[in-house]
Order: sequence, then C-alpha cells, then structure tokens
Amino acid sequence: MKKNIPSLLVLFFALIVFTAGAQDRREQLLQAKVDIVYLASDLLGGRESGTEGEKMAAEYIVHRFEQIGLERKGSNGTWYQSFDFEFKTNPHAAHGDPRIARNIVGYLDNGAENTIIIGAHYDHLGMGEFSSLHAGEPAIHNGADDNASGVAALLRLATELKSGRAKGNNYLFLAFSGEELGLYGSKFFANNPTFDLGKVTYMLNMDMVGRLKDERTLAVYGVGTSPAFREVLEKIDVAGIKITTSESGVGPSDHTSFYLKDLPVLHFFTGQHGQYHKPSDDSELINYEGLMDVTDFILA
Repeated sequence: MKKNIPSLLVLFFALIVFTAGAQDRREQLLQAKVDIVYLASDLLGGRESGTEGEKMAAEYIVHRFEQIGLERKGSNGTWYQSFDFEFKTNPHAAHGDPRIARNIVGYLDNGAENTIIIGAHYDHLGMGEFSSLHAGEPAIHNGADDNASGVAALLRLATELKSGRAKGNNYLFLAFSGEELGLYGSKFFANNPTFDLGKVTYMLNMDMVGRLKDERTLAVYGVGTSPAFREVLEKIDVAGIKITTSESGVGPSDHTSFYLKDLPVLHFFTGQHGQYHKPSDDSELINYEGLMDVTDFILA
C-alpha cells in the first residue's frame, strides 16, 4: 500500500517553522524530510515532465527559493525557463505528445567575480510509461531518491550559502526538468542560458544522494575535468565519508550538459539500489542523516 499523502497544511506549517530563522542541523534535516515527503508523494503523480504533477513540484520549489531569499534568474525576470518537447513512449515513433516543461532558476548574488552553478533535476517517471524497470501494472513512480533527494540537497545548500557561508562566489541554483527523458532541461539551459556561462567557474550536480549506505561511500564523477578537484576532494574529512571517483565529465545526468560547454563539473551520487526507476523508490527509504552528511561534504 502507498503511504498516505501528507496534509498540505501540515507541510506548509512545517515550512514556515523551519525557515523562520537560522536553522540548526536538526531543523534542516526535518526540512529536508518535508521537502522529500512532499515531492515524492502520490499527490504529484510521479512528477513526469510536462504534467500537472511536475507543475506542482515546480511551484513548490519556487516557494522554497522565495523563502530562502534567492533572486529570480529565469526568462524575462521570472523563476522559470520553459522549453517544448515531444513525449514519446515509443522511441521509434515519428512524433510524440507535445508538452511544455520548465527549469527553475534562482540566484544568490554575493557581488563576486565568479559564479558556481549548483543543480539537480526534479522530474521523474510519472506512471512509468518511459524508462521504468517495473514489470507490473502501471503505478506511480514517486522518485524519492531519484531525484527528490537531490532537490532537497539543493535547497539545503541554498539555505546554508544564503546564511553567509562561502561569500567569495555567487551561486546559480538550477532545478531541471526533462532529465529522465534525456537531459532535456539541462541541455536547453546550457544552449540558451539565462546567465552568462562565461562567468561560471564550475557546475555541481546532485542526482540520487539520499541512500548513503553503511560503508559511507559517496561517488564523485568529473574529478578529471579540473586539475584542482582531486586534491581538494581528498582533503575533505566529513562524517567518515569515503569517496570513489571517476575522471569523466560525461554521464547519464545533467552535469554532462555543462561539461559539453567546456565547464568543469562534479556529480555526486550515493549509489544504485533495488528501487531505482520503480514505484518503490519512496521517501521512507531515504537516509536523511546521510543526506545531511553528503551536503556537509559538498559545503566543505
């Protein structure tokens, strides 16, 4: 049986409480749980790109960006960057269902010379018409780890950086749609940026960061895209986290779109699991303490 959908009143009360002032780590953990439980609830229908559920997720993320105090940096002074695509359940079909999806763009201006992009995709598989590994009847794929966890990490990083940490850079926070269909949203942004990519130092991507295992291994991809990355990463000592690395900046997530624009990238990932791209990827399976440790590692 699917979990009960949490009351929106309870969720928004929690948001008000947790963002009313400086948050300690426990409050931030509870806020991350609120974020993931809502985004991965049946109410959003699996957040498939171009659907009402994806729109609800986008509106929630905008609400959180506003609470944190970010600036709008989407198209025409909005939070959003819209893009058109055709949704095809059959990859061999000549045409698909025309849809519109949206990236969400927030900015933290510290008056610095350089800007760091921090991104995570917020779309998922809906009822599993495309790319599901579920063999049964159609069912809501809630995508708690993939990638409500990355969105929660994005929001926590935005909160911490807004509070005054690391003021030597500006930060562009991107929540992408269309990732599950082929990196549509990040490709569109990279090709049609609402911010000058010439001012960007590097891009950080978080995709499936909510299932840190007992061995506490965090995969970090893209280490070879900058000569500085490996030395910096190997000096970080946070909560006993060990890293496994890959040199390549190309992979099946949104960092690839920025690497192909000659930007250094890092992609963070806590590992594969049996609920990947299945209806069972639910919020009660998230390691919330581990998620906090991963974001602490990135902040370090």
